[in-house]
Amino acid sequence: MPPGPCFDFKRGSCRRGTHCRFSHHTSTSSASSSNTANQQLREETETEAVCRKWTYMIPKPNTISSRFEAAVDTKKFFQIGWNLIESEHAGTRQHVITKLGAETGLAIIKTLTDAMDASQNDETIVSIFRDRTLPFYRIISHPDVLSSLILETPVDTIYTFLFGPSGRRGLRMFRSTATALSGMILRHPSSDEEVSTIAISSSLAVLDRLIELNQSAQVVEGFTAIVETIYTCIPENFMVPNAQQSLTRIRRRLNIGSSLPLAPIQSTSQNILSAAFELSQDLPGNLSNNGARHDNDHASIADIQILPTAQEIASPRQEYLPLIDSTQHHLSGLAGLLDRQFRLLREDTVGQLRDAVREEVTRLEHPNRNVPTTHRGQQGVRKLIYHNVRFSRMCVDRRKGLQVVAEFDQPPQINNKSIKQREDWWKGSKLLQVDSLVCFVTSNGKIIFLSVCDPIPFHRRIDSDLDDKRRSDDIPSLSRRANRASVLLALAEYKMEDTVWISTHTAPSKIRQSLVEFPGVLLPSFQPTLQALQKMSRKLSLPFAEIVAPDSQTSTAVIKPPAYATERGFSFNLDVLAGVPLTLKPGQSFDFTKLDGGSTLDEAQQLAVIQALSTGLALIQGPPGTGKSYTGVAIIKALLHNRKAANLGPIICVCYTNHALDQLLEHLVKDGVMQVIRLGSRSKSDLLQNLTLRHVAEKAVPTKTEKHDKWEHNRDIGETLREIEDTLSGLNNPNSWTNIQAHLMGTHNRHFKELFGKGVDEEGFQEVKGRKFRVIESWLRGAPKKLASNRPVAQLSGISLREMSTSERGALHKHWVEQRITQLTNDLIRALDSYHGSKSALDKCHSELDLRCLREAHIIGVTTSGLARNIELLQRVRAKAVICEEAGEILEAHTLTAFLPGVEHAILIGDHEQLRPQINNYELQHDNLRGKRYSLDISLFERLVRPQMRNLQVPLSTLKTQRRMHPSISELVRVPLYPDLQDHSSVLEYPEVDGMRDRLYWLDHQEKEDPRPAQAVSLSRTNTFEVDMIAALVSHLVRQGTYGCEDIAVITPYLGQLQKIKKRLANSFEIVVGDRDQEELAAKGLQDDPETSTDGQVQVQKTTLLNALRIATVDNFQGEEAKVIVVSLVRSNDERKCGFLKTSNRINVLLSRARHGMYIIGNSDTSRPVPMWAEVLSILERTNSIGPKLALCCPRHKETPIEVLVPDDFARLAPEGGCAKRCSSRLLCVAYCQICAHPTIKGMVVDFISSSTFEEVDLDGDPCIVPSCGHILTLESMDGHMSMSDFYIMNGEGSILDLKNSAEPFSASGMKSCPTCRGPLRNLNRYSRIVRRALIDEATKKFIVWANMEFIPLVTRMQVIEAELRSIQKASDKISSETPLPGPLQLKGSRDHQIAQIETIMRKENRYKTIIGLRREIKNFLQQVNEKEQPFGRICDLVQDARRHCGINIDLHSKVDILQVRNRLLTTVLLIRCDYTILLTFLNDRKGETSSSSPNVQIDLSINRKECEKLIAESHSRNQPGNTVEGHIYWARFLALEWSLAEPGSELTQLLDKARGHLQLAHKICVEYPGQTAGMRTEVEDVEKMLRDSTFYMPVSNEEKAAVYAAMAHDFRGTGHWYYCENGHPFTIGECGMPMETSRCPQCGSPVGGHDHRAVGGVRPATDLERQFCGLRI
Repeated sequence: MPPGPCFDFKRGSCRRGTHCRFSHHTSTSSASSSNTANQQLREETETEAVCRKWTYMIPKPNTISSRFEAAVDTKKFFQIGWNLIESEHAGTRQHVITKLGAETGLAIIKTLTDAMDASQNDETIVSIFRDRTLPFYRIISHPDVLSSLILETPVDTIYTFLFGPSGRRGLRMFRSTATALSGMILRHPSSDEEVSTIAISSSLAVLDRLIELNQSAQVVEGFTAIVETIYTCIPENFMVPNAQQSLTRIRRRLNIGSSLPLAPIQSTSQNILSAAFELSQDLPGNLSNNGARHDNDHASIADIQILPTAQEIASPRQEYLPLIDSTQHHLSGLAGLLDRQFRLLREDTVGQLRDAVREEVTRLEHPNRNVPTTHRGQQGVRKLIYHNVRFSRMCVDRRKGLQVVAEFDQPPQINNKSIKQREDWWKGSKLLQVDSLVCFVTSNGKIIFLSVCDPIPFHRRIDSDLDDKRRSDDIPSLSRRANRASVLLALAEYKMEDTVWISTHTAPSKIRQSLVEFPGVLLPSFQPTLQALQKMSRKLSLPFAEIVAPDSQTSTAVIKPPAYATERGFSFNLDVLAGVPLTLKPGQSFDFTKLDGGSTLDEAQQLAVIQALSTGLALIQGPPGTGKSYTGVAIIKALLHNRKAANLGPIICVCYTNHALDQLLEHLVKDGVMQVIRLGSRSKSDLLQNLTLRHVAEKAVPTKTEKHDKWEHNRDIGETLREIEDTLSGLNNPNSWTNIQAHLMGTHNRHFKELFGKGVDEEGFQEVKGRKFRVIESWLRGAPKKLASNRPVAQLSGISLREMSTSERGALHKHWVEQRITQLTNDLIRALDSYHGSKSALDKCHSELDLRCLREAHIIGVTTSGLARNIELLQRVRAKAVICEEAGEILEAHTLTAFLPGVEHAILIGDHEQLRPQINNYELQHDNLRGKRYSLDISLFERLVRPQMRNLQVPLSTLKTQRRMHPSISELVRVPLYPDLQDHSSVLEYPEVDGMRDRLYWLDHQEKEDPRPAQAVSLSRTNTFEVDMIAALVSHLVRQGTYGCEDIAVITPYLGQLQKIKKRLANSFEIVVGDRDQEELAAKGLQDDPETSTDGQVQVQKTTLLNALRIATVDNFQGEEAKVIVVSLVRSNDERKCGFLKTSNRINVLLSRARHGMYIIGNSDTSRPVPMWAEVLSILERTNSIGPKLALCCPRHKETPIEVLVPDDFARLAPEGGCAKRCSSRLLCVAYCQICAHPTIKGMVVDFISSSTFEEVDLDGDPCIVPSCGHILTLESMDGHMSMSDFYIMNGEGSILDLKNSAEPFSASGMKSCPTCRGPLRNLNRYSRIVRRALIDEATKKFIVWANMEFIPLVTRMQVIEAELRSIQKASDKISSETPLPGPLQLKGSRDHQIAQIETIMRKENRYKTIIGLRREIKNFLQQVNEKEQPFGRICDLVQDARRHCGINIDLHSKVDILQVRNRLLTTVLLIRCDYTILLTFLNDRKGETSSSSPNVQIDLSINRKECEKLIAESHSRNQPGNTVEGHIYWARFLALEWSLAEPGSELTQLLDKARGHLQLAHKICVEYPGQTAGMRTEVEDVEKMLRDSTFYMPVSNEEKAAVYAAMAHDFRGTGHWYYCENGHPFTIGECGMPMETSRCPQCGSPVGGHDHRAVGGVRPATDLERQFCGLRI
């Protein structure tokens, strides 16, 4: 297929020239264009036609045409250009700006700027400005142009050109602009006011961007005067909000004082009388009296690297942390605020990594010293250390860039484990997962932060020509190797110096190296926020800066209405809320009666909505249950209703959690809100799946410019990646001969000719006199012994290679390698720079599509972390309104990033009395005495409501009516925190809690909390008594049959207690744990491993909604609720330390989640010292709601008093959720009582024959069984369903007498399930033997299939290796061994010892590495198929042990091993075959060496022959003729091998006859069993020839044996009867248990199966096996 046309060539030039892969033929291009011309003309729209004509107005580059002799008509050119920009077509806008940013477009712009001269008369200046300049300004200041990612480069080019050398062009242009504006406004009052407003806005927007891009404008004289001229001539009514914002930014940037915002010395306000003693602070960077602390300590946060540097980690000095008191900062106002938030947030996130790495650096530097580890407490990060790390090789990925494979020692926990156990451990540990952050540390102080990558894309990069095994061996794996693990990493932040270091340190190193992992810490969780704060500090532009970072000393802020609401003629239309015509004009009176008449909002909610719409920065406090979200939705609806009138753009809704965001967006979508987009991929809502940005963007069509740019960038990336891969091939093998060849070819022609002049083959061999030698190795070892000189490398460049001594050759070779590495590293850095440039440009193309989708949205939903990650995108959507829910829980830094440029209206909804933002470092928390001066966990919401240290107080709207809690529960938070909180009438009607005497109670106990183990993984707290009490109480509540899905929740402050409760209840209930708690459990190493089945899949158990139970920590349950809440306080100690629950915020959340009832289990003495707990306890004591015993209530005998003190009391006093009184009707439990049960349960059909319902059946005559799913059946019906009569002999009354003697194996897939819901019936003891037998049989069959599938690749690889070695053996007379023997060698002892000796000697030769590596895998597989490791073997051991304890001695072994020994014998044969091949290869290599150069080799293979005899004996006893023949053959082969090196007349000669006897027996068996020994007669004859001629060669695999192995790979998924093939090998047949298809025996390849329920000839039922299975009474 001919190559397509080159688009670059069609445009004028192609930089690749003749190397381009595409066609440069003009005929192709013209033909192509002519074929599509007609179609283009037919489809061309009016806009496209105008765009084409506008493009033709631009002169072609470097050409002179008569058409362009006259100057371009700039008036027409720019006016048409503005019309095109205004067309709202993204592709057209991109085309116009791209053309203007090109050289020809800049020439036209220059024509315009040259015409702008302030010395001209006013009429001319105004005329030029109105007709030419203004359309041009509007083009380059259009919001979509300035916010476009793909147009960033051409736009910056245009503005840089306008600024001109030293700002001269910019001064000239804006002097003329200032004159024109003055003329239009002052001297021409009759001018159109709209045109003047547009002119002012556009001019200031252009000047704003010009000064932002060119910071040198601050020092260029003239710009300040121009700005003041423009400012003075603008009337107030012409100053629209956009113009005002541009002017404010311009004046701030040009003000020299604000560019260095050092804090002035402020006098203390007179009304502050508290005295304080402040210690002086060591300021940052060069402001410090002691100088900078390290290379990452700077006065400006914009210069600080996010991740710590090596110097920073090593620095002993404390980091500079700004205090909450702004007068102590080194910067004032907004700069000081951003500086403080950045440094404290970085300390909270990066600081913990820094300290963890510092500990490991110290340990590496002093390995023998006992390095003290800092106590992690509440502030440390969990870390794991991986030892003896080395970088083995580098690679490159299209998405991730440079990657490196790191190897390290396996953790000690999995030493001596099998590969499956190692794999399970790594999966369960959740360590080194994709995107995990790790730090590479060396003993000499090198620090590199990296992130874990997915190795699967790496797998795809590997050469497809390699066989599967080699390909899988090259994939980094944590579990494949027993001693070493490997992981694929990428640089967390690309740094040139780190890349250089890695590229020069891929070889094994003597320095100590470790990898530090921080589980649960993800760089994207904090890096984007910190980067956004840095960017904001450079621009010092933030909406509401005068409120959040005031410079004045006033105490109360004056909040203005949103800027868009001050536009003339604008008022809010509130019809959507009131149901009748109603408007709101901020600053004017409002008719609340109209709103109240038609709104569903209560009075406080109405006030909050109106206040929020009337102020630019609004704060709404929503106490628990008062409808914060409902109020937020009302505000959003009002804003959407006025979206077009206010030109709001998308409304951004920010939530702290994914759950809260899903709830908010679902509410809006269900209410009919359209054009909703959700950012982020962690939505659990099915309703929102099609509204994610990724899903919406997939449907968007890219413009021509975007398509072209994507193609171009992808092409550049592809070319760069190929270049990088070539470079890495050299860096990964620095000592390769190809590296030396390439280096000498380019640097030293003489030495190149000496080494490679005679030519070499593709493996670096050179043939001399019929013998092949490796060029480099032979030169290095080939120096004459008489040469002993040791000249420096510099002198060797002019000397012949032959005249150098051995030491000189080694030194020169090392120099060559170093020079080559340096050259390749430089090439790599250059290529990576190119890659990152193209990758960044490509990312912008993709983001441009996302940006267009976001601009069309009405609502954009995002979490705080998602906002930080997408900050670059969201800053460009031009949103004017932001609504932030859960604002009291969000860090101030995150809230500040939500104040995007252009935001005019921000509404913060939260509650500062509930949870504060979560931070890691306790030393920065407000509730810590030391941390109070930092107070990082004080949200912006709380800071504005409760101003501290001279901050402004912002007006607050508070909601007052709660609709969640029963009044007795709401009283607990009303008294201490919310005196104005009112109860809605609906909460008075809540029912009592079933099974309980009181709806609110504190069970007071004195049981102490658990002591914390010294080596605990987590420092969290637990209390076993409370765990047991909660388990009993929850079971009691569930047994009432009243509470459904998520009606009951268990809350505790500690993760350790959460895990313990979860583990305790998991057997009885389906446990629901929230995402954030799951993440924190994993991060702290507290996560349980999921239960897995025999095939490794996670078990999913079906359950009814009755069994669902929520468990959460307090911190992750804010915003949630449940009908019944059970609380475990955990802490109970003599010191009366309350721990987490000493803050009123957490206590508030804990006490305000319940609707109907709440039960607190805890020690009141421990809690009482906390003021809020003291108030709560006082309320409970007044109402007798606290005591040492908990009162229960039987639903049928309500008068019976039941009080429980300890967990066992529940079972004793309230069995099955009732009471101990005898009931007139038999009571299964309250939920399944024939009288009390729910109607749906009483009406359940429980007898399939009589169709009787549960209410009708006589339980004494027909007892019922209730499985875990809750669907009841009578015993008779369930026995029939489970086919009990097929397995047991039963009497007429249904009692079991004995086992049947013909129980057949069957599959787990055939196990019965609940006939109603298909739920599992595994936990019914009556049927446990049937279920467990099925599971054992299934496991055995899966083992047989697995063993066959694992064995075949080992055999295949053995055959490939043998073929390679045979080809080398044929050339053995020409190639000598590369590795000489170190001395005399004795090969004797065990086979393992023999192979270990050979491995030690030949470790440098790849062919030995390959086959010895295969041997390890074969040996490992041999252990895995050992009978003791197999399903029946393990179960037999357990049964034997149990029977031994009971005094029963029955040998079960002989009854179960017939199916399982075959794989072990086959693998034993394969291991013997592998050992023979290694020995034969080694001895053949020695044949090529002369006796003078090769020391004597003595071998003793008697142990090898004894092991062959063991194989022969066992195979014969197991009726395995094929393996018996193999034993005979290898006995003879080992003897022949040993005899060939024996001295004449030795005793081995006498064994020759015995070897021939073995071969005769083998020949006899082949004749007797031809089907099972296919192809082996040839092997017997080959060995006879070896004994006769002493000629040795590799065994050749014949086609017959290959066919047998192929048959073994077939997967027999048996579910029916067992059969024997004609040669006596067992197999199973599925479905009905009778043959329906023909296959081959998995052992010998003979035909098995059949057709139409008839077996092929020779196949017979294996009745003896079925009897043995039946007789196995486990």
